[in-house]
Amino acid sequence: MIYEILTTSSMAAIAGSTYFFRNKNSNDHEKIKTIADAAGLKTKEGTIRIYRKVKKKDYTEYIYKIPLGLSFKQFQEHKQLFIDGLNNKSQSDINLKNFKNIDWKGDVIKQVKDIFNNRVKLDKQIEMEYDGMLRFKIYEKGLDTMYPFNEVMLQNKWVVPIGYTYKDLLTHDFEKRPHMIVAGATGFGKSEFLKLLVSVLVKQQPNHLRLHLIDLKGGNELGPFKDMKQCVNFARESKGAKRVLEDIQKDMNRKLDDLFEKGIKDVKRAGQQERDFVFIDESADLDEDSRDIVVDIARRGRSAGYRLIYATQYPTNETLPSQVRANIGARVCFRLETNTQSRAVLDEGGAEELPEIEGRAIFRRVKNHIVQTPYIEEKEIDEIIGPHIRIKAKGGIQC
Repeated sequence: MIYEILTTSSMAAIAGSTYFFRNKNSNDHEKIKTIADAAGLKTKEGTIRIYRKVKKKDYTEYIYKIPLGLSFKQFQEHKQLFIDGLNNKSQSDINLKNFKNIDWKGDVIKQVKDIFNNRVKLDKQIEMEYDGMLRFKIYEKGLDTMYPFNEVMLQNKWVVPIGYTYKDLLTHDFEKRPHMIVAGATGFGKSEFLKLLVSVLVKQQPNHLRLHLIDLKGGNELGPFKDMKQCVNFARESKGAKRVLEDIQKDMNRKLDDLFEKGIKDVKRAGQQERDFVFIDESADLDEDSRDIVVDIARRGRSAGYRLIYATQYPTNETLPSQVRANIGARVCFRLETNTQSRAVLDEGGAEELPEIEGRAIFRRVKNHIVQTPYIEEKEIDEIIGPHIRIKAKGGIQC
């Protein structure tokens, strides 16, 4: 037994040094350069040249000079090649925790060998940026597949959580950027994200929130919110959606006329705390007249206190008119089926290459961020909206 213990201790020491040197000597720079050359990302001038390597807390950054004649976009288009190349090997899962769990009454040598033979797939992820130099940020570990919602994520006023990146939680302020496009194929988290937004807004601003909910997928997703005091309008079919949008447009015109008469630019300067949020889930089912009103809300709604969340699982240039995209800077895009659909939302491909993980999305403001959106359970939604449900009486809802 003493021999086994000493042998195991020696192996643990070797394991520690092996792990150290393996990580110390792993050269992601050489892999990046090899992948770039193999992808044809080089010219007669040569290949990418490393300028600096910087070790950060959460990642390692490699900074390169791009040869004349190549663009950052060309490197972006090959992002998945770089990710696959950096993860084309597994590594030994050697750590002290494994040795602490050894059963000393069993076959110690076999357990140690099993520890050495156990291998795990690499999960490196990259972010690419360009500021005159090409920057690769290499993260040793990708995003978790689940980030449960908790109240730590709550901000204030009209700021909502969007999702976790490899290093922090990104948020969105509807006062700074009033509208948002949300897109994604069925089953990848779009509807859950919409419910998260409504729940957070109700939680943070129960007395100043007015909701106009249009759920053209039968009403099952946004239906639980329709009986809240904050819900002004609810529609689940196209004719009802048109009536709701016409009422919104009339109210918006009235508010804008009132602001004009008072010489005030917008409701924020007027000191009005109330905000109207228009949620449209499955905008592809709107008729042409309704889409025209949506364009008007996107164009003029900010000053009147209207915030538009425009969602679809079938993004095309028809369902996402150019005038809507031009007036909506914030976009949350879950996995889509094709490059064409991705371009309709993000003006570039990428959403079709997202992993098939529910809640994984691209959040775009000025630039794209890969995020894992928080997941809120139904019981948490019920707890948030419960105090705000209007009392039902015979013949309908009592306001």
